[in-house]
Amino acid sequence: MDANQRFNKIAAYIEERRGNRNNPALDYRWQHSLRVAHYGQQIALAENAAVEQVIAACLLHDVARFDEVDHGIEHGRVGARLVRPFLAELGYSPAEINNICFAIAAHVDDQADFEHPFTLEAKVVNDADNIDRFSTYRILLHFQDCLDDYHQLINRASQRVEKLKTLQPPQFMATPSGERLFRHQLEMQIEFLERLIADSKISILPQIKE
Repeated sequence: MDANQRFNKIAAYIEERRGNRNNPALDYRWQHSLRVAHYGQQIALAENAAVEQVIAACLLHDVARFDEVDHGIEHGRVGARLVRPFLAELGYSPAEINNICFAIAAHVDDQADFEHPFTLEAKVVNDADNIDRFSTYRILLHFQDCLDDYHQLINRASQRVEKLKTLQPPQFMATPSGERLFRHQLEMQIEFLERLIADSKISILPQIKE
């Protein structure tokens, strides 16, 4: 079985765990996982990490979110326990399984429930997950409850810009490649919101100087 066949089986595994539940939040969760996998692939290639293991961990990092039970902060560790036998069925070696499972388990708070080094692959998965938290879609989610109230929207946008500008220490991500992608996301959000705020400042009656 090659890597792409394994990825297809992972997608089918997620779909099976989801079942027939018609829940937009689950649609979003899978779309998020797909984007995380793409970011993970980019970072893994740049950082010389194990690309297939990173992609597999990214696709499965939120697998416990597809349960009907809310596992909260434990969802990474729960997910790692869930997928361990499945990863064996896919033909991964014990060492590969441990590495993938550690990345899944630790992606929430850097903690797993089994002993394992904090590998480069785990750092890449963490970075990829954090990068998608600053995606374009997350901008919409952040403001969805105030889109019908323009003044509240602009006020919230101003607050958000100030907060985003604080996220600029020398190194925010765990890898240099993750840092570059994160900076791109951050700059994109700040630029968009600043344009939104600038538009609000000309939402007034114009005057002609005489």
